[in-house]
Amino acid sequence: MNLPTPDAIFFDFSDSQWHFTLEGAVKIANAYPDTPLLLCHWGSVDSPDFVEFNGNPEDLKDLVKNPERIYVLAPGEPFILKKLSK
Repeated sequence: MNLPTPDAIFFDFSDSQWHFTLEGAVKIANAYPDTPLLLCHWGSVDSPDFVEFNGNPEDLKDLVKNPERIYVLAPGEPFILKKLSK
């Protein structure tokens, strides 16, 4: 949580003990409140019984600071990375 502010975070937010847990993911996101969050590792595997692959991006909107920085990109959809002013 003491690293320089990243310009973007590939953000795994699943509520899983194998990952950061949802609480841990939110802690990371809120440590960098202006950094865009590029959601990943959800909806990527057809495994409806595993929370690791089935987080709901809408759940994050009430949990992270500045929820407008949450990006849900379709496969192949571009994201223009911009340097954040620190």
